[in-house]
Amino acid sequence: MAPLLLKLALLAVLTSTASGYFSTSFRTWISATYGESTAVTLERADLGAAGSFGGGTHNGLSATSKRPILIVHGITNTAGTFNNQRTYFVNNGWSDETVYATTYGDGGVTNVLGVDMECAFVQQVRTMLKIVNAFTQQKVDVIGYSLGSPIIRKAIMGGNCVDNGVALGDPLTSIVETFVSVAGANRGSSLCALPYLFVDVCNANNGLWCGSTFLSNINNPSNVHYEGSKVFSIYGFNDDKVGKDNLCFTGPNSRIPGYDAEMSNAQGNHDQILENYVNVTKVLLDTGAFPV
Repeated sequence: MAPLLLKLALLAVLTSTASGYFSTSFRTWISATYGESTAVTLERADLGAAGSFGGGTHNGLSATSKRPILIVHGITNTAGTFNNQRTYFVNNGWSDETVYATTYGDGGVTNVLGVDMECAFVQQVRTMLKIVNAFTQQKVDVIGYSLGSPIIRKAIMGGNCVDNGVALGDPLTSIVETFVSVAGANRGSSLCALPYLFVDVCNANNGLWCGSTFLSNINNPSNVHYEGSKVFSIYGFNDDKVGKDNLCFTGPNSRIPGYDAEMSNAQGNHDQILENYVNVTKVLLDTGAFPV
C-alpha cells in the first residue's frame, strides 16, 4: 500500500508541475505550424512551470467550444503569477483548452526599475494572440493585467515599435472579442513623476512616464477602440503602483480612451485589485457588461 501511495503522490506532483507548461498538443502544433523557435519563445520552459500554460487536449483542427482567454501578466511577473485566475476560469466554464498565457521578460530577474515596454515583449504577446486565435479557431478574449495592459494594447494596435522602429503589422482588432484591463498602467504610473527619474521604467520613450512616446502612441485620440469589439477597464483609487490620477494629463491612469464601460471603484491596492476582481472579469466575458 505504501509504494502505491507514494506512486500516486508522485504522479500528483508531476501532473501539477506539468500543468504549468503548454500542453503537448498545443506545443506540437505551434512547432509544426510556426517553427520550433516560436514554440520555445512562447512556452518559456526556462522558467519552469511558471513560464506558460494552455492548450489542453485540443488539436487545432477545429474550433473550441468556447472563446479562449489570453492572460497577459504585469511587470516582473510570469504567467504563473496568475495561476489563481487561471484556476478560477477553468473551474467556472472554461478549460485548459481555452485559458492561455506566455511570459515576456525574464520573470523578475531584472529589478522593476530596470524594466520598460520593449518591442520584444510586444512582439511576443502579439504572436501569442495570433497563435491562440489560429489554434482555437475563435476570436480571443484578452485580459491585460497591470503593465500587461499597455503592452498587449500596442500588440493589438500594431504599427511600428517606438523603441526600435520594428514594423509589427496591421491591427489585430478583428480577432479580439472582449478586452479587459485590470489595474492597467494605460496612461502611465504616478510613481513616474518625471521622465528619467528611473533610467528604464520611467523613461520618456517606452517607459511609464505618462508623456512617454509609447503611451502617447497607444492613447492617440485619433485611434481609439482598437483593442477589441468590447473594451473594459477595472481599477480603483487606492492603487499604490499605477496611481489614481495622471500627473501630466487629466484622467485616471488606468482609463482606456474610447472604452465601452469601466469600473473605477475597485477596492484595495494594486495587487488586491489584480487578485480579487476575476469574478467581475468573468461576468464581462460572459455577458459583455458589468454586473449590476
